Amino acid sequence: MTFNPSRQPEGIPTGGQFAATAHSDNVPALAGIPAAPVDPSVSPTTPWRPYVITEDEDGALHYDDVTADWEMQHKEPRTRSEIRQALSCPRLAGRQGRVVDLGFVTSRRNSTMDDDYDVVGPESGAPLVIRVNDGFHRLHVRSGNVQIEVKNGFGGGTTIHGGDVGVVVDGQNKYFVETHGQARARIAMSTESRVRVWAQSTSAAYVTGGGDRCSLTAYDGATINQDGPEENRLHVRRPELEKEGWA
Repeated sequence: MTFNPSRQPEGIPTGGQFAATAHSDNVPALAGIPAAPVDPSVSPTTPWRPYVITEDEDGALHYDDVTADWEMQHKEPRTRSEIRQALSCPRLAGRQGRVVDLGFVTSRRNSTMDDDYDVVGPESGAPLVIRVNDGFHRLHVRSGNVQIEVKNGFGGGTTIHGGDVGVVVDGQNKYFVETHGQARARIAMSTESRVRVWAQSTSAAYVTGGGDRCSLTAYDGATINQDGPEENRLHVRRPELEKEGWA
């Protein structure tokens, strides 16, 4: 990468000195992850989504984004076996994606280990949308175009190991999001939510919104970028720098 700073032309009193160059105050979006536009329909408790899900008169679901209109299957699993099958759909054919509504799991035990699930989206790039209506699930996203909407996520969370992932947390929900490896994620948070974001390894997170009860922590070589005015951005903790007395 080459950087050529602007200089004043020779022959004037300030010749050779660096000239003023315009810079944007906006943080650049991560590659492949769109920045949140100005949208009057978005409220502080309902963050922006990069897509719209619509329903036809016959009940068929459609996922519309800036690139395509996808036809969507609709799954409402109720047992752990059904959930595992619904959240792993790499072989979906054509331009078909899937919407999964996660609700209460029958015969739940007290152990949270019973509710850990791997998520694998369609290999075609079609979206897998997961609407979390019960906060006891813990999701591990492995690959795919996966969008997670947290409607009732008290105490639950998502660990992102790969894929192109978006997480939207509405209302006053409590949730955590972890990114690992080289994962990328866009995380949109309500101002009233309680969201903990941990970015690890060389992963990257692009964060929109959030409030006083949200926390952002970046470990190792991970990065967390935020949009919006500087004064509204959350503090990003760097434990290794704090340990060394740099932050």
